[in-house]
Parts: sequence; structure tokens; C-alpha cells
Amino acid sequence: MALLDPERLERFDSLFVAPHGDDVPLSCPARVRAEAERGRRVLVLALFEPVGSDGRAAEAVSRLGAAYEGGGLAPARERRPEAASSPGSAERGPQDAEAVLAAAHLLAEVGPRTQAIHIHAPLGLGASIDHELAYEASVRAFATEAGRNLFLYEERPEAFVPGAVRTRLALLGARLPPAGAGTAPRVRLWRMLWRVNEPRWLRGERAGLRSRLAALAVARRRWRAARAWNPSRALGPRLQPIVCAADEEAAALGRSLSESLLPVDRKGRPRGARRFNSCAESAAKALGAAYHAERLWLFLPSGEGLAEVRHPLEAEGD
Repeated sequence: MALLDPERLERFDSLFVAPHGDDVPLSCPARVRAEAERGRRVLVLALFEPVGSDGRAAEAVSRLGAAYEGGGLAPARERRPEAASSPGSAERGPQDAEAVLAAAHLLAEVGPRTQAIHIHAPLGLGASIDHELAYEASVRAFATEAGRNLFLYEERPEAFVPGAVRTRLALLGARLPPAGAGTAPRVRLWRMLWRVNEPRWLRGERAGLRSRLAALAVARRRWRAARAWNPSRALGPRLQPIVCAADEEAAALGRSLSESLLPVDRKGRPRGARRFNSCAESAAKALGAAYHAERLWLFLPSGEGLAEVRHPLEAEGD
């Protein structure tokens, strides 16, 4: 698979990094739309999609007023086909280490080429390891660069699973400000396990009993590891929660995009999109919005907890 040549990119004000093509229009459509309405040029870069792809995801991004491009990196199903039946349950392999370095290097070249100031990257939720790799690559490329704002968006529908965001923040060792310590409340284990496989169903991914049980075991292990997390005293990256509320028009657009991106059932019914939109409405209410809301996490500059982060282009000189 051919990699994206950063030299062919134009200048953009905002860059949205995504693992796959549908992640940004499903997760933060209102944010993309708001950036475009401010007159900013917006690029959505899907790292693990082919260069020049122009499918439904590209059309959805265009409806938001942004440009779309694929990074050309091999997705997990191609890097490690043996783990495709149980995403999220397999340990990382050498292919994943090579993928995150390649993604970080690509982003380190895309940043100066586009001159984007506002960077949006995934928090790293979900069963696909591509989400975690996209997060890590973005942090490597942008977290230590002055003059840029790095925001982490919560991937949907994965963020709709109770406790998923808190567990991810805990595993990152994120440190939150006092006012934001209650934004990721504790949930009972059974609430998380009850819905942990729902995002894969919404995305139309088939999963057998063995795969679903493996996902439950992984979720249980991560939930237990997150119990000791103290958001006010953790030593990892400092994150500031930001709620982006949107109007009724943006909410309608988000519903339309989910209907176009999520698959229908065997009878042609958009059951997944209906469930997705219902969860989005509940999330908006929980975030204090009337129509639609998305939560981002601003990556605050700090040397604490980031000792392992080095700019990919600097590492080449070692």
C-alpha cells in the first residue's frame, strides 16, 4: 500500500487525525463543522485508509466542509490477520510497533507541511488497536511542539460504553484539573460489560461467542486496573476537558452522517444508526447540552509523564 506523500498537501489550519475514515464524522462532526464555519481550512487524515480513497467517509467529511485524505498505512486486519477475529484481546506485536513509528513519522512531516495549529487526535478508545496507535503517533508528533493545540476527541460509538472513557484516562495515567476530576465518574463493572460489545455491533462487525467473551475479559481486566486511578494526583499527561455544544442543525447533520456511515441490518433497517443517535442524544444531555455535544480533552504542556515522548524526526539523528 502506497504511503501519503506530505508534499502534495496544501496548507490547513486544523488537522483531524483519525484511525479510519468514519471515526471523525461519527465522533466529532460538530467540531469539524465549527472549525470550517470559522473560516479555517480543515483536513481529516485517516491514517489506516488508502491514499486517494473517496468512499462514504470522504463524502461525509466533505459535507462537514473539510478535506479528506488517507495515510496509506496498513490497518490492523492487514498487519495481523491472525488477530482479526479477536480485536482488542491480542497482545501487541512487532507489526504494531512498526506501524506506530511509521504513523508518527508521517504526522511529523504532515504537521510542518500543512502548518496546522489546531490538531485533533483520537483518545484511543475501542477494540481496534489502530485507535491506540493513532493516539500514540499524534502524541509523539505534536505533544512537545510549541505553538500547536492538541485536542483528543472521544471516539464514538466506543465512548458511549459506560466507563470506557474513565478506564482509558486511568490507563493513560491522565492528570485532570480539580474542576474536571468528576467528568469521568466511576461505573459499576456490570454496566460496562453489558455494553462493551455494542460498538462492534453498531459498526456492523461480526463477532463470534469466543471473540465477545475475550472482549469481556479484556474490559474486566482494564476496569480493575483503573480502580486505583486518582485523577488529581496522577503523573501522566495533563488533560483539560472541553465540552463542545452544538445547535439543532448540527445535531441533524450528525444524525444524517451516522445513517450514511453505519450499516443497515439484513432487512435494510438502520437499527445501528438509530441506536447510535439515541446514545448521542443521551450523551448531549449528560454533558448539559440541548441538542448535541462532544467532549474533547486539551493536551496541556508538561514534561511530567512524557519522558518517553520524542519527536519522530529528532529520533532519526540518534
